[in-house]
Amino acid sequence: MFDSRTETILREIDRDDLVTRLPWLGWGIRGVEVTQAVQYYESARHLTDPADRQPDNSVTLIANKPAWVRVYVRSGWFSGDIAGVTGTITVRRRELGFLWLNAGTLSPQAPGTVTARVSPPYPTERGTLGYTLNFIIPASMMCGNLRLDVHITSPGGWVSDRRVYIDATLRQTLRLAGIMVGYNGPTSTAPGAPTLTLAAPTLANLQTTSAWTLLTFPVQSVATYRTAGTVTWNLPLTDPPSCPGCCSPNWVALNTAVQSVRIADGNRTDVLYYGLMANGIPMGPIIGCNSGGVSTSSIGDGVTMAHELGHACGRPHSPCGTPGDPAYPAYEPYDPAGTPMASTGEYGIDSSNGAIKSPATFKDFMSYCGPRWVSLFVYGRLTNNPALDPVRVCVDRPWWRDEILYERQLIPEKWLPDPPPDPPWLERVVSPQPVISIIGVLHGPGELEIQSVFRLDAESEVSNGRALDMRAELVSGEGRVVASGTVYSLRSYAHGGCGCHDEGRDEAESYPRLIQAFVPDVEAGALLRIQRGGEAVWSRAASARKPKLGDASAKLRKDELHLSWSVEASGEQEPECWAQWSTDRGRSWHALSAGLRGGSAVLDARGLPSGRVAIRLLVSDGFHTAVSRLLNVTVPRRPAEASILSPREGQTFASRSPVRLWAAATDAHGEPVPDDAARWVVDGDEIATGFDSFVEAPKPGKHRATLTVKTREGSAETSVTFTTVELPEERDED
Repeated sequence: MFDSRTETILREIDRDDLVTRLPWLGWGIRGVEVTQAVQYYESARHLTDPADRQPDNSVTLIANKPAWVRVYVRSGWFSGDIAGVTGTITVRRRELGFLWLNAGTLSPQAPGTVTARVSPPYPTERGTLGYTLNFIIPASMMCGNLRLDVHITSPGGWVSDRRVYIDATLRQTLRLAGIMVGYNGPTSTAPGAPTLTLAAPTLANLQTTSAWTLLTFPVQSVATYRTAGTVTWNLPLTDPPSCPGCCSPNWVALNTAVQSVRIADGNRTDVLYYGLMANGIPMGPIIGCNSGGVSTSSIGDGVTMAHELGHACGRPHSPCGTPGDPAYPAYEPYDPAGTPMASTGEYGIDSSNGAIKSPATFKDFMSYCGPRWVSLFVYGRLTNNPALDPVRVCVDRPWWRDEILYERQLIPEKWLPDPPPDPPWLERVVSPQPVISIIGVLHGPGELEIQSVFRLDAESEVSNGRALDMRAELVSGEGRVVASGTVYSLRSYAHGGCGCHDEGRDEAESYPRLIQAFVPDVEAGALLRIQRGGEAVWSRAASARKPKLGDASAKLRKDELHLSWSVEASGEQEPECWAQWSTDRGRSWHALSAGLRGGSAVLDARGLPSGRVAIRLLVSDGFHTAVSRLLNVTVPRRPAEASILSPREGQTFASRSPVRLWAAATDAHGEPVPDDAARWVVDGDEIATGFDSFVEAPKPGKHRATLTVKTREGSAETSVTFTTVELPEERDED
């Protein structure tokens, strides 16, 4: 029946491979794609450059993040299309190096069946969710070395099986510290413009805004959140940028204020700081700005948050609308003529609703082009990124393994993490050190404006800064340099506007720029200065008398903390005041605000934990810091801050399609809330528990989803409305 070459092939390949090599023989599973945001699958069928191709499912999967499994099926030329194909997936987790224990069985998502086709066009099959049998592995199951036993059946009783191994042992976490920006200033730069007052955002706003970042970053679906202080801004952000793609002077000044609060919080390296602005602050075409490790944008602008946090993770722009990262590849045929244009390179999926993101249409979110999704390139650069706390979890241990005596060179193990985790005694621990923080703005080559000089305990690492040819120095009374530190430029990237910043431009041409320096606090000293080429470009002499704090008070009135203080100082400039809080009797301190002057301030208290909280005020002239006595307040018990991440308000779904019920909650002490505290009610019926569940979309119409989170502090409730519609059945192509 077959020639000798065909018979040889049949002896060497298994039953499922026949579907790929000899489709006319029968039907079965063509392939399996496991994806969380973007994934390789049969890349040779659409990427024309072999250098861009990788094996199926070779994008790293992340623990504790749901994954979609798309099962591609085929029918034979002799049998024609076969409708009604269904199946199951049994998920097994490896234990002790050789046992595969059942973790659960998955049923296909609605409609629960698929038509096995003879030879569908690749873009149609890959870009249409209805062309595959689809399953969702929940976040709780995505952890460890997993085996997917895929089993499909046809109405006629034909079966096909495929086994897929996946590694979900890398966990990364988005850890956000929100610096909340309110507004009390003019509505525009026009003379006599009316005053606008806007309250600072809440922790719930930070959680909601982060949803798009959680979808597109290689991080688990649960983030950590806390409030890291507040800023009350008073200048419109409508001023023009000084160069294409740069931030405007007022944006850089805002980031300078946000940076001061970050330093007041200890400049921690275990979180990503983000300035979240109230909606309605006057702004022009620029809608977000990153200066080194500091980013700012508005409530609800999730794409901008992802873009700016990408910068905070060390990523430059991707090349579309700007030359961008020179290492970014051209994904042909989507990027024509070998010119990188920020194509995502592979098909992506929105894990909340199954929406497919084609590389022919979507651009990387670090570019200035759209529509936006995450690319293979940037997803890879964000994987094992130190800013996202990469750790190995759910790693099984062989029964014969001894952690102490095991020697990698003698008994190599292919399932060891690569690179392996450091043993506990080698883990990097960074503690706050006494430092002098100097923050300012470089307006031009020789135009330096210092806006904050403060002595406190903080970490001295500068995120994403570029060392300048300047040194910050502390000089003794005898004229001797007793301590010094590098002056770093925190280059600013704008999001919005013209989108034509030249990534290859010499940084010296880009102004204004935020600068940060840390000088070890070894003694009081007599002079602080910044030197360039042996010449001082800025200096400040010690005042004749140390600043002294007089009466200080803190009173809590509902959600406002009213502070007052008096200060005695001999310098020409009034010393700035920073405010911090602590719940462990002063062993650790967190920021309330920075840059306070005038003897009084009203701060947003919604970021304070419940219970007894100690407040302290610090006043510094750069040489001496006066600290108030502890000002104790009692914050009433309040429920957790709860936010619905999916569905979004007003979102539309196809009836019977998967709907992700996804939420975030942080309790009054800044800790994540247990999963069993969440209850979901849709149209009056409780349908799910936990913070991340998938349900079938209800019948066509308008619906209301309500999340209730109950903790010992109380009950929080929030709701969104969404719509479902009936879509026409997909017709097979001729």
